Amino acid sequence: MSGYVPNNRNAKTPPAPSPYNGDFDQQTPRSPAGSPRSSPECLVGIRFIWDNNEALPTSIPYLLTTDQGACLQGGLDARGSLVQTLPQGAYEAQLLANIDVDSAVTQARAELQTALDEILAAELAVAERLQQEQEGRSPLSNYFHTAYAFGKGFFLGAFGLVKTIKEMNDLSSPHNLAWNLLASAWNAKAGPGETWTASYLRNFAQEQHEDLVEALGFDPASITREQLAEAYEIACFIVEDEASRAILERFAVDYAKAQNVEEIAELGGGGVFEIVLMAVLAVFTGGVGAVARGAITLRHAVSLKRLGTALQRLSQALKHAKIKLKGRARGKGTEVQTVELHRPANIPPASIALVRDWTHLTLSERHFPHRVTIPKKTGNTMYTVPPEVITKDLQEIHKLGDNIRTGETFKTSSDRVFGIHEDSIHPISGPGTINITSAEYNILVTARKKGMGNARKSLDVMTQKGIFTNEQYSRTRQLLDLMSTRGIK
Repeated sequence: MSGYVPNNRNAKTPPAPSPYNGDFDQQTPRSPAGSPRSSPECLVGIRFIWDNNEALPTSIPYLLTTDQGACLQGGLDARGSLVQTLPQGAYEAQLLANIDVDSAVTQARAELQTALDEILAAELAVAERLQQEQEGRSPLSNYFHTAYAFGKGFFLGAFGLVKTIKEMNDLSSPHNLAWNLLASAWNAKAGPGETWTASYLRNFAQEQHEDLVEALGFDPASITREQLAEAYEIACFIVEDEASRAILERFAVDYAKAQNVEEIAELGGGGVFEIVLMAVLAVFTGGVGAVARGAITLRHAVSLKRLGTALQRLSQALKHAKIKLKGRARGKGTEVQTVELHRPANIPPASIALVRDWTHLTLSERHFPHRVTIPKKTGNTMYTVPPEVITKDLQEIHKLGDNIRTGETFKTSSDRVFGIHEDSIHPISGPGTINITSAEYNILVTARKKGMGNARKSLDVMTQKGIFTNEQYSRTRQLLDLMSTRGIK
């Protein structure tokens, strides 16, 4: 149809413009047509890991702030990560932003001190009785109370886990193996989604773990490999913290004094691990275990349980303090970044608690002429120098130990060589020693039991009959003369 005009009465008409005000540079702003544009956004991804590639624990809280003042809160996912969409611009992420980690550490240290004071008070309360017991104990038994240096099994003995040299030796091998594997796993890089303990569990078999727990005197079902690894991790964090380590060092010195320990050395990482291990055992076992060698009970078991709880809390507080200090990141715009936090150094195997210690060794007195007993069929090596001289060799062995040991023999600065039999040393060769036959030794036994006159007669008769050579006669006579100087008549 010609001249048709469509019906557009519903069409929107633009607003009437404001009248011109005569100033070209000062016009009233006009509203834009259509929907307003959204502000630009960016995608931010941050992953927090330890320096062994292990992700930080799930649900660690984070605070994400932007330069526009917006704040987002949440928790890390299973990969130790956070992913957020933010307005375009700069941002800052902080872990544990609203947690007072310093107060938590201070409170945990106070709990540690209280638990240690409780143990020390109990020890001091029975100090007099312990002194009386010590005076009545054999040198072997006293070894576990007065001769252990810190870092060499002192606390294992003091808290009652090991009572004899054999028990200590039985424990040494599985403990050393576990220690080395713990240190190795602590240093190893973790696989995707793994914790550091995964490497330890792969390499430390359940059978080996059971050997260790049994050697400690506990039912293997009472403590797991994971709990042993937890004790190691607690010790690593505490050894790194100077203030916490100082608390344990003061306790160690005071406790040793209460035990009448004569020589107090510095408390090393091995000593800290021993204390932590005792406390963890007390927490997870109640302080009581029973194995083939008989029932054992940790001394101060109740207090040790409180100590174990305090150590767990302190380790967690120290870990959170480290996470808050180092768990932060800054950036701008869309990006992905990884924040790596350094863990404490491992406690090196060099400071391992259970190394062979030789301060329990004593002199076998049957090798002094005036102390002869029953001869061996294979002969004997005798001293021709006084006991006071040989005592200096023994002191040197106590002090230098493995530094002068080759296999099962020691060679001192006197050039004398000593062998080991059970818990004593005996001469093998060197200045001031002489090798004799069992027949010659019998002459010395005769002198001690029947008198010097009978011994000399026997020596003369056996020489006349050709049983003794002139050389044997000469050295036996020399030994009889030495016995006379020591009062044998």
